[in-house]
Amino acid sequence: MDTVSDILEALGGVTVVSSETGIPLTTVHSWKRAGYVPQWRVPTLLQLAERRGKPLTEGNFPKRHAAA
Repeated sequence: MDTVSDILEALGGVTVVSSETGIPLTTVHSWKRAGYVPQWRVPTLLQLAERRGKPLTEGNFPKRHAAA
């Protein structure tokens, strides 16, 4: 998995991620659009991946790039 979009799709899509984590759908969509998940939200997605049997680690998440 190379992108946030890939990660979200592997977890079932933005709607599934939202409903299974309680994170607002608009928030999950914003991650997909930005290509970045805030570091403090990653553990929640890792827990979802574990429940869904998906091999996901913190290293799969793209790091935020500093503004130029």
